[in-house]
Amino acid sequence: MPEWKVKKRQFDDLLDQLLFNRGVIQLETDEEAKKRFFNPDFNKDLHDPFLMKNLEKAVDRIKLAYDNKTKIGIFSDYDADGVPGAALFSRALKKIGIDHEVYIPSRDDGYGLSKVGLDLLKSKKCELVITIDLGIRSFAEANYAREIGIDLIITDHHLPDNKTPEAFLVINPKQKGDKYPDKDLCGCAVAFKLIQGLGKIFPDNIDEKFLKWNLDLVAISTISDVVALKNENRIIALFGLLVMRKTKNLGLAELIRIANLDAENIGAYHVGFQIGPRINAPGRMGKATKSFELLVTDDPAEAKELAKWLNSENESRQAAMDKVEKEATKYIEENNLMADKIIIVRGDWPKGVIGPTASRMVEKYNRPIILFAEEGVMLVGSSRSVSGVNIVDILTLAKDLLEKFGGHAGAAGLSMKTVNWTKFQKLIAKIGKENIKDSDLVKKIKIDAEVKLSEMSRKLYEKVLHFEPFGMGNPRPAFMTEKVNFENIRFVGRDQNHFQAKAVDQNDRIKLIHFFFPYDKSMISEDKKYDLAFTLNLDEWNGQSELCLHIIDIKIHSK
Repeated sequence: MPEWKVKKRQFDDLLDQLLFNRGVIQLETDEEAKKRFFNPDFNKDLHDPFLMKNLEKAVDRIKLAYDNKTKIGIFSDYDADGVPGAALFSRALKKIGIDHEVYIPSRDDGYGLSKVGLDLLKSKKCELVITIDLGIRSFAEANYAREIGIDLIITDHHLPDNKTPEAFLVINPKQKGDKYPDKDLCGCAVAFKLIQGLGKIFPDNIDEKFLKWNLDLVAISTISDVVALKNENRIIALFGLLVMRKTKNLGLAELIRIANLDAENIGAYHVGFQIGPRINAPGRMGKATKSFELLVTDDPAEAKELAKWLNSENESRQAAMDKVEKEATKYIEENNLMADKIIIVRGDWPKGVIGPTASRMVEKYNRPIILFAEEGVMLVGSSRSVSGVNIVDILTLAKDLLEKFGGHAGAAGLSMKTVNWTKFQKLIAKIGKENIKDSDLVKKIKIDAEVKLSEMSRKLYEKVLHFEPFGMGNPRPAFMTEKVNFENIRFVGRDQNHFQAKAVDQNDRIKLIHFFFPYDKSMISEDKKYDLAFTLNLDEWNGQSELCLHIIDIKIHSK
């Protein structure tokens, strides 16, 4: 059973309680902090880009390339963080008037900075290469860039090693000695900060209008890369979604259309589950170049054709993920691996889809998952973890068996030789037993406050919406209430697996629904009292709307 982590109620006003829980206020009288949270100012509330270590030097080096009319290379990752970042940086260089080339590796080229990519950019006369969303652990490649006469500026946001590569410059808010206040920017946002810096010396080209109208790209990356939607990230996502609803980016507008989304009501959910996956799909299935082309095109016909192609690739990605999940689940259950502290599985799978499939499976098993795609003598892996278990720390303990690894606390990529598989299995089992407690693997439901049903209202629902965009670090507010009864109990849906009823607390009655009810139906009765964990929603149908509790979890009341 999940463990409920209920915040102690500090304020009578639920809105103040939610703000307190998110670290926005300490006192209910902190009106200025409330104002900044609900109505951020683009010019005042984004940090000075020059607080980031080496950023000013990078601006100067780009200015030198402009003055000398030398070509710049952009080398980006192939995911929904790197590709929008490359598109953003390309649009900025084009606006300034700097000739440039873009290199986005395919999955077959391998993850990260590569000698092949650097050679290609060098052959195209690039004397300066700027990475987007990669390179922070590319020590050999940084040395190689220097050897072939390339000034390499690494812009990245992934966790550095104890030292950074010996590149011309490294820009990463997580590196030692960096005083930038927000450490949790995505790769595209780090590139955006560099572009902000360029605006200081190219104010006629990189003006406020350019920065604002390209925030849709930064929002895609921020939401898709699942960084915490707090502080600067929340401001970027908030303004970026506003821009996206009336985007001037032809490719993005076409992608929104082909995904059958209502452009005027796009939120973080649509970006995370509809737009981001479509941009990600070509990179996961092969080569991400067409996603980049979609985000930089100014040709309506090309935008339409590319969006159609991305949509088709996304359908292929979904089918491939379903196949991997089915086969991995079968292996786990046949070999009774469900109780392992860290589950690892390998298979003959496309490596581009094992990451998101691992994410799905973490939800199912609530423990770290590492899936490997077999590639001849190599295994290419992708890992996802649960809150409280840093997967990079886990992989660091196994680094002697790995060829390469890197990522965040919750997600990392890795590769190793197939011959090391058995050793890795044993070592990971040992690492799991020694470093992961049973309590780490109990699903935890974070609840903002205990409430009475009488506090749930349409007015509160509308106020809760002002906390958007919701995501990691800024979840949709969750509440709990005790000792309610159920009336009008029904199980609905094709498989009768969604629980629907009225929650009753003294004189208050509110509709509830629990999608994919996970427990035995016999636990539900009108004669018992229950505790509910839920979010507040509005169900709409046929032009009508009704307040509804979307249940996260149910317990029989036992006090």
